[in-house]
Amino acid sequence: MKRREFLKTVGTGSAGWLAAENSGAADRAESPKERPNVLIVMSDQHRAELMTCAGNDLVPTPGIDRIAARGVRFDRAYCPYPVCVASRMALLTGLYAHTTGADTNTDRLDWRYRTIAHHFADHGYLTGLIGKMHFNDAHKHGFEYYLSINDWLMYLGPKVQHYANEIASHPHTMHFTRTVDDSGAGFPDIEGLWEGPSPWVGNVTRSGFRTVGSKLEPEDHLDMFVARETVKFMRRYRDQPFLLFASFMKPHTPFFPPREFAEKYPIETMTLRPVGDTSTYPKHIQQRIRNHQARDPRLMRAGRAGYLGNLAFLDTCVDYVYRGLQELGLDDNTIVVYTSDHGEMDGDHGLYQKFCLFESAVRVPLIVSYPKRLPQDKVSRALTEYFGLYPTLAELAGLPAPQRTTLVDMPNVPARLDARSFADLVRNPDAKGPPAAFAEFALRSTMPRYMIRTDRHKLIFNHGAMHELYDHQRDPGEYANRIDDPDYRFARRELQEQLF
Repeated sequence: MKRREFLKTVGTGSAGWLAAENSGAADRAESPKERPNVLIVMSDQHRAELMTCAGNDLVPTPGIDRIAARGVRFDRAYCPYPVCVASRMALLTGLYAHTTGADTNTDRLDWRYRTIAHHFADHGYLTGLIGKMHFNDAHKHGFEYYLSINDWLMYLGPKVQHYANEIASHPHTMHFTRTVDDSGAGFPDIEGLWEGPSPWVGNVTRSGFRTVGSKLEPEDHLDMFVARETVKFMRRYRDQPFLLFASFMKPHTPFFPPREFAEKYPIETMTLRPVGDTSTYPKHIQQRIRNHQARDPRLMRAGRAGYLGNLAFLDTCVDYVYRGLQELGLDDNTIVVYTSDHGEMDGDHGLYQKFCLFESAVRVPLIVSYPKRLPQDKVSRALTEYFGLYPTLAELAGLPAPQRTTLVDMPNVPARLDARSFADLVRNPDAKGPPAAFAEFALRSTMPRYMIRTDRHKLIFNHGAMHELYDHQRDPGEYANRIDDPDYRFARRELQEQLF
């Protein structure tokens, strides 16, 4: 039985949910040859304001800026969960992590969930994924064409030793010298591939972070591999509509950019952000700050240098992809998205990486470009949940809205997406947008955390601990927790009601 025939037989009775979902689609959608392609360019751990188009030139980003100039940039876009797997699986399914259960970096998305790839494939699109998606297993989740990190490792051949050494050397978690089992950096790409000790134990060399310059040539980095293969895909399948993810690793660890990019950000020139007053923060945040600040300051400066060099190199890879799209003559009829799965604290409040609900961790870059139909060089200030891309892209491509969340019946799974389309905001960037954005974190810990962000305020509900309330009008840096301030009692009550 062919896949499409199988899909028609499962779900909601003899007529099949697929037929119901397709009913009327021909009236709403363009013919397959006229439909736009969809290209999602995705990075990992890109701090939202570190783009020239966002007014910050610490790392010039002409490649990303080129997309922004031909589209709408969302200045207040939020990820649903500041962890790679949870955020990415939410993006693919349009469901929050508390729905899918994929909320840690070792989780796997249940194969029965429908993804954006299933939806577009059902409507005549070739679906492709090149690079990192952090599936942690061999399921493709609806993508017909998939080049994973493992394909890049095969491409490297003996040079893979350099990458193993880099994972063993990156500054935030030095224990990988013993295992080199870091699925966050895609080594290996499948969680639990090795039973018992890794074959890399005792076979890696730690650099001590004397330099952040990689021994790999630029063309051998995963990100340029992804860029090249993305352009090859678009050239090969240019005559049919495609949905394609070009998913990069950088600026995520390991913080070893190509040498010429590392030289742009010497370790000795890096300054560390002041920690500031942390006395109003909950105890768990204060403890995490103390843990981070106990590290060797030189390693923290090296980490910053490597992160910035990674971002600079990432931009050249994004530029390679977008120029390739233009050279193929596909840019006017391709919806191009640039985004990232979560942010990076980069020293704010003395913290690094993500794993919290401060703005720097949950706010993400988000650009949507479709020159043929949508405004260009515009900025939206509307609160936006980036995992709404699934229904948004379906709407912009002229497809019917997704009507099912699973391939087969699953108990206690909602029938509709959690995500809402923000296509109206792409069409009209000056519109006000929704009243709030939501995020969550640490769902299976003893202290699950939930965030609601409105135009002015942010409430973080820390189960069993002190909560947090920030006034972004008076305190955009989130330095003063107002949760016990009597002047904010009405705001607190209103936000909590809205959250729950």
